[in-house]
Amino acid sequence: MTLLRYSFRNIAGARVRFALTTLAVVMGVALTVGVLIATDGLRASLGGLAEKLSENVDLSVRFQSEVGDPFEDLPLLDPSVKDQLEAIDGVERTSGAVFEFNTVAIDADGNALDPGLGRQGGDGWPEDESLGPIFVLDDGVSRRPAGPDEFTMDHHTATDHGFQIGERYQVSTPSGTRSFELVGYHYFLEPDYRLAFQQVAWDMATARQLLHGGGGYDRIDVALSPGASLQAVIASIERTLGPSIEVLSQQDQTDERKAEFDEIMNLFRNQLLAFAVIVLVISAFITYNTFHLVMGQRIKELGLLRVLGASRLQLAQTVALEALAVGVVATVAGLGLGVLVSRAIMSALQIAGAHLPPIDVIVDGGTILAAMAVGIGVTLAAAIWPALRARRVTPMVALANDADVDPYDRRRSIIMGSVFGGTGLVLLVVGLLFELPTFPLVALLGVGALLVLVGVNIASPAMARPMSLFLGWPAAWKYTVSGRLARLNAARNPRRTATTASALIIGLAMVSVVTVLGTSFKQTLYDQLEDSVQADWMMCAGNCSNLQSVFSPQATHQISALPEIESVAAFRFRDDGVRTTDGEQHVLTAASLASFSRHVEPGIVSGSLAGAGPGDVIVQVDDAAELGLAVGDQARLEFPGRRTASFNVVALFTEDSVVSSWVIDLQDWDRYIVGDQDSLVTATTAPGVRPDEARAALEAELADYPQLDVSNQAEFRESKAVQIDTMLVVVNVFLVIALLIAVTGISNTMVLSVFERNRELGLLRAVGMAKWQIWGTIILEGIIVAVFGGLVGIATGVVAGVIAAAAIPDDIISATTVPWLTLVIYLAVSAAAGLLAAFLPARRANRLNVLKAISHS
Repeated sequence: MTLLRYSFRNIAGARVRFALTTLAVVMGVALTVGVLIATDGLRASLGGLAEKLSENVDLSVRFQSEVGDPFEDLPLLDPSVKDQLEAIDGVERTSGAVFEFNTVAIDADGNALDPGLGRQGGDGWPEDESLGPIFVLDDGVSRRPAGPDEFTMDHHTATDHGFQIGERYQVSTPSGTRSFELVGYHYFLEPDYRLAFQQVAWDMATARQLLHGGGGYDRIDVALSPGASLQAVIASIERTLGPSIEVLSQQDQTDERKAEFDEIMNLFRNQLLAFAVIVLVISAFITYNTFHLVMGQRIKELGLLRVLGASRLQLAQTVALEALAVGVVATVAGLGLGVLVSRAIMSALQIAGAHLPPIDVIVDGGTILAAMAVGIGVTLAAAIWPALRARRVTPMVALANDADVDPYDRRRSIIMGSVFGGTGLVLLVVGLLFELPTFPLVALLGVGALLVLVGVNIASPAMARPMSLFLGWPAAWKYTVSGRLARLNAARNPRRTATTASALIIGLAMVSVVTVLGTSFKQTLYDQLEDSVQADWMMCAGNCSNLQSVFSPQATHQISALPEIESVAAFRFRDDGVRTTDGEQHVLTAASLASFSRHVEPGIVSGSLAGAGPGDVIVQVDDAAELGLAVGDQARLEFPGRRTASFNVVALFTEDSVVSSWVIDLQDWDRYIVGDQDSLVTATTAPGVRPDEARAALEAELADYPQLDVSNQAEFRESKAVQIDTMLVVVNVFLVIALLIAVTGISNTMVLSVFERNRELGLLRAVGMAKWQIWGTIILEGIIVAVFGGLVGIATGVVAGVIAAAAIPDDIISATTVPWLTLVIYLAVSAAAGLLAAFLPARRANRLNVLKAISHS
């Protein structure tokens, strides 16, 4: 009990110090908890949606497939299957389902609706509404569509974009753009539920014609007769329809949808938790630094406790209790703040355009345990080493005037830092010199970069003195008294300067690595596109940033007839569109192989496209090597719906910035893949036609397809780089978070430094130093320390990033680029962070009572 009172008294005596330490840990706990709460709530909400989607359906029938997306890529069921199902004993009623993404409504001003983070889709109105998910909105005006000239729209999209019932609007469908009358608003499942995509709907016959070219159903839902045996009906359906058809129970459908949602949630959670882990590492460093400095300042106090009879174990327990108190407060505060962080995450997604269902705040036992592990565990772990060092100091040593709980050994720092950093460099060089598979290479480079960072952090005190003297020279020259004192203060305790800057070193090193890799990948993509794209014009939806956004081939046919255009090539893409004999699924591309190379230079290294056509395939060299394929071999490929075929390998190529690793002919696509919409269309200008004339002709011809962008080569390269730029924006967001935590760490350490220098500051005031000079000294010292941390972190990140970029295969990164201007901005931001962090310590220093400060010992 005495130890507990003593620990709490220490905390109460240094409230600011421990508040700043706790704040750093709170940030890590709050971010972790916020991610867990947001994803758990979203997972539960989507799980409820999965159950609701199937609650009125006993069975669903569709084609079997282990390839592709079961909700998009399967072959269509012939309408006669519906009649066969209704003839089976135990089947009471059926309803076919027809759906197609990339069905785009166009508003009254001729603008295509932008789905944001969601998508756009068209539905067939359920033939039996009791088995369907869409219903007419009860507003007294809306009604379901009837006939080929009418459609409805989900009421959220309609009201957001001003679509009025009774007016005519164009809708871009797989079969082209047509005008329809809006006869009603509908809702999905419940009136208040907002879809994750913008939805329009027609009667089933019209939808089948518009969306599937008059074909069949994507699936057929079944309701059983009262008392019918589920297993008996399933067995009857399987006997009737054969092995190519799959029958899913209500539970099967729910589980499948939940599994799909869980896969998305896990990816989303892992990406956010990666940032949380980095924040926690920085928080752990701040906590360690605080307890290490506190132990150094209390060494005489600890010696007196030993003289009075306290054991080594009791000293360690004292530190552990203080750390536990910080951890408990951080856990409780982090849990509360984590709820707000989760709300902020969901609000950010909603603002960005992700239409999400209502999400409950779920704080389960796992989240609480995670908060405790992060808050209490990280704090205790960070305090262990200072506690162990403190208990090793003997009473006589502790009572000496120059006692140090852990004296700095420059030689040891350099040796240990060199061991860790050298090992990391060796791993990076191994990755650079040896050709390794992707996963081992990424793991090797990641571990190598981490060890380099650890080594630099250990060795940083050895660099702190000379760099502080160098960086402080301008301040000493400009501000004679304040600048000189700031320079000497930063240089006289190298370990403190290095530990103060450690949070910045870690954060900026990680950010710099990602920035170098991102800009290098972007430059490589630019170079590849410049070499490979031969066409003058590229047409695609969504600014060409996502080639999964498709459009009607009617647009391609229209521009093919333009006199200003010499030739046109269409490209189609499908994620997981094909499976090879090794069981791996790949992105599939289709193009007219005969004219492919006139628009995109494939970089053929073996074989030829001369005479290539249906039945042929060209393969990227890396995929061919993994499968042992050569020109002239037969490649056995499996498509969605268990359809397989053998293709003749006619060429091996290197280009994969435009097309994927497997390219088949468009005629084979029509044979094996459902849907004939194009993803990208390229065109070359006819001889004698100016570029502005060609663009004007293309844009005029595509006026009925406002979702399409017409881009020249430079604009196309920019659009392909959008995703990389988005990633770098996320990196900069992390930089802001890292800097905020680093500000806390620097401020905390400088507060301790001011406390340690009370007598010195009092003497300076006594001999005539003005308050503004005290302000200047501490603020300039904070800037020097922050710039030191920024330089070391950026330099470390650049070195690791350049080596990693050089080690990554050339088809991913072939041009290593260092964004010097961006890095200079990072350094300037670091200096600003140092200025901000020094504000509170400077204010504290100027509030010291001069007489008390002089008498301080």
